[in-house]
Amino acid sequence: MQVISISDLNSLVNPTRLAVPIDTEQQNFQLAIKQTCMKLPTEPLLISHPKIDRWMMEVGFLFPEIFEWKPTQFLVDTQFIAKLRTNTKNVCVQINANVAFLKNGYVNLIEWAVRHPSLNWSDKVKLWVATEYLSLPPETLKLSILALHPTDPGKRHEIAWDTQQHKETRDWLMSVLAEQTAPIPNQVRLSKAIASPTNFDIKKIPELTLPALKRQGFSRFSAVFSGFPIVSNHIIS
Repeated sequence: MQVISISDLNSLVNPTRLAVPIDTEQQNFQLAIKQTCMKLPTEPLLISHPKIDRWMMEVGFLFPEIFEWKPTQFLVDTQFIAKLRTNTKNVCVQINANVAFLKNGYVNLIEWAVRHPSLNWSDKVKLWVATEYLSLPPETLKLSILALHPTDPGKRHEIAWDTQQHKETRDWLMSVLAEQTAPIPNQVRLSKAIASPTNFDIKKIPELTLPALKRQGFSRFSAVFSGFPIVSNHIIS
């Protein structure tokens, strides 16, 4: 089965645009957040990249809970995959997201980057995939955008997700994929069994007592994630 990433979608949405070079500053910024959440040292990285030090301080100011949540409650750069059936084929849409599982029944996706604070198609795709993967009502998800800037103060923007936006994003995805006329280079094929972000057994996770949320399908991730690692796909040095 074909797996479509955000980068693949970008090549379909903007076919004439040249490939964007990898932003090592953004990558190092994400790495610094991960290491901070894992209680690992970040001084060498921050000394080498002064901008990242300032962005870290802004993230802490805009959303202090990021550095206060326990690892079982907050996952950095976690992979989610959702199936999508178009008129001609079945595909899987894959994203990486930073996600907090909140006790009040909400799942909070958090995006920090040097970017514009307004909602874009990539944000919508991440919300759609996360909703589908977690089997939750769209209204139980929200997105916090921490829009940083090389020189200006950062901004926080809160996005509430709902059924209408969820359906519109699904329709948009289907229309974009319907226009795909050639295979996307360097595709990864997915095995028949779609694995969870870190290949853990959901049934073995103890659940919180949230009867109303269980009826909505939240019971899969209303658990205390004992032993659930923050980073699943990256090696921290």
